[in-house]
Amino acid sequence: MKTLGLRIREERRKQNLTLDQLSHKTGLSKSFLSQIERNLGQPSITSLKKIAHVLGMSVVNLFIDETNQNIDFGRLPLSQEDREKERIYVKDVKIVRSAYRKSLVLPGSKIVYELLTPDLNRQVEVMYVRIGPHENSGTEPTKDPPGEKFALVLKGSLQFTIEDKVYQLHEGDSIYFPADSPFSWQGIGKSSIEVLWVLTPPWF
Repeated sequence: MKTLGLRIREERRKQNLTLDQLSHKTGLSKSFLSQIERNLGQPSITSLKKIAHVLGMSVVNLFIDETNQNIDFGRLPLSQEDREKERIYVKDVKIVRSAYRKSLVLPGSKIVYELLTPDLNRQVEVMYVRIGPHENSGTEPTKDPPGEKFALVLKGSLQFTIEDKVYQLHEGDSIYFPADSPFSWQGIGKSSIEVLWVLTPPWF
């Protein structure tokens, strides 16, 4: 996590963006962005998605550490239109060993995201997410580009809010919804939660 702020600052400078410009493009305050870059702020996943989108990369690629910095996690996911044009499908077999999964933990939270697919240059992205009791996705709903999302609750209970409608999922339940629908989630109950996420196109 110590590299997150540095990574964002390096990418911003590489693209000749000032903090003012990044603030304007993301809708996040300049002071908050400055705190993130200095590892003093605690960004939500929604905030990180906004930053990553402006920088032309995925949230996953914002996280680099000594164990995975040499692993190729792919470029920014192709747009739906480009995927339709190119019809890109895998032609090889790749294994992701459990010890080498790309993982990230948001500052100050008990949420762990692990990438199960080899990289983001696929038709789908699969994430294994471990969530502490009462954790949530943030105060602001998440909205991604058009696509589809699927979640299977492996353990515990989650409450989803999608387009202002509330759904409660318990162990073994699954949900499928449009990726561009504003949504948020909240852990319910006192136990930890485990979720399998599938996204197409990849955009985390």
